[in-house]
Amino acid sequence: MFDQLFIDKLKKTGIFFAAFTAIYVLFFLTLPYTLPFVLAFVLALWIKPLNKYIQRKMKISNGISSLITTVLVFAIILIIILVILLKITDEAILLITKIPSIEVIKDYAKELIDEASKMFGQLDPTIVEKTYQYLSAMMTNALNILIKVLNSILSFVLKVPSVLMIGFITFLATYFFSKDMSFFNKNFYSIFSSQGKRRMENIIKQAISMITGYIKAFSTVILITFIETLIGFSILGIEYALILSFIASFMDVLPIVGVSIIYIPLAIYYFIIGNKFVAVGIIVLLAVVTVVRQIVEPKLVSTSLDIHPIMILAAIFIGLKVYGFIGMIYLIALIIFYKILVKVKAI
Repeated sequence: MFDQLFIDKLKKTGIFFAAFTAIYVLFFLTLPYTLPFVLAFVLALWIKPLNKYIQRKMKISNGISSLITTVLVFAIILIIILVILLKITDEAILLITKIPSIEVIKDYAKELIDEASKMFGQLDPTIVEKTYQYLSAMMTNALNILIKVLNSILSFVLKVPSVLMIGFITFLATYFFSKDMSFFNKNFYSIFSSQGKRRMENIIKQAISMITGYIKAFSTVILITFIETLIGFSILGIEYALILSFIASFMDVLPIVGVSIIYIPLAIYYFIIGNKFVAVGIIVLLAVVTVVRQIVEPKLVSTSLDIHPIMILAAIFIGLKVYGFIGMIYLIALIIFYKILVKVKAI
């Protein structure tokens, strides 16, 4: 009934799907124990060009150049993390002390509806009640998410000793991975035949290129949102601009809701306290951020991966719906690796 080529491709796709799912599940189950080494391996691959450049320019051994690049990269990362953490921790502590209770939020919602009634005349009681419930629920959810994020930041800071231990192990592992990368490559490829070696090299090259492209693309989208929000909030004179921009940029990965979960409650708050100029400014900024994201994200991500934007958006939405953040990463990774195997004609 079906073409034999189609049946063969379907079988290969089924085997790939089963193998990828098994490896993905195993990876995340073992990640709490292997995290420093996974990070180290990724960093070693990332600094490999710099390592070779220093080795060539300074005419030194691979071991010394690996040590220099590892120390340099970790010093830069550590300084950036410390500066951001100190600033965010200060803002998080101050912000937590000023977050209103649920009852106060409900009063804010009621006051907002009363203001609307004065502006637009007497509203239908049913509409008023439904609007009140909707606003209360939305502001409460936004508050709960904000509190969880702030508590996560503070709990991360309190776990500094264990983080330092992970960082130290990652540092050592990065150095050894970087120093012995050629040795690992040689041993890995030695298990393949000449033809198999060339094919595997091609697969790995394509995989690294596409994954790096995706990470760069998504990081760029988050960075753009962060910069836009930080500049906008700073111009509007909003307190805790840094931490709110940080949270908003990571909320931006959520489909439909996105940065609105920070922007809208903030606009409502400033409207209630009588600062209508800032409230309108926040809504305008939200429109700008949303438009820029809609233009930049699909094009940037799809160009980097050579995958249609619809597939990426579907992976994000379905993944989050089915199994949260891990589900989203699973579907995106599944699409990427399938695309890689199709490009190298393995499927």
